[in-house]
Amino acid sequence: MNAAEKHAHFVAMIEGKQDVGRYRVVLNNGHVEGMLLTLAQAEGFECLTCKVLCGRGNDAFRPVGHAEPLGFDAPGVGLVFRCVACLDGVRGGEAR
Repeated sequence: MNAAEKHAHFVAMIEGKQDVGRYRVVLNNGHVEGMLLTLAQAEGFECLTCKVLCGRGNDAFRPVGHAEPLGFDAPGVGLVFRCVACLDGVRGGEAR
């Protein structure tokens, strides 16, 4: 599989993780919130705030907590991340 095929496969996987579910998000600062997240956000593939995929520079991720599903409609548990741009307020996300 070449790089273009790998990228296409990854994009298709992320597109398949856009179902929204209810999660209890426990942030590293101890704050707990109930949030509606895509599965991709709850599994750490997308920024918790702006949904950008992890990248470089402002798109680099920092862990900010973890998500726990509420009820049976939201599978998956994982670390949640915010991108540098959201943490720094560049994309409009508020720093926590």
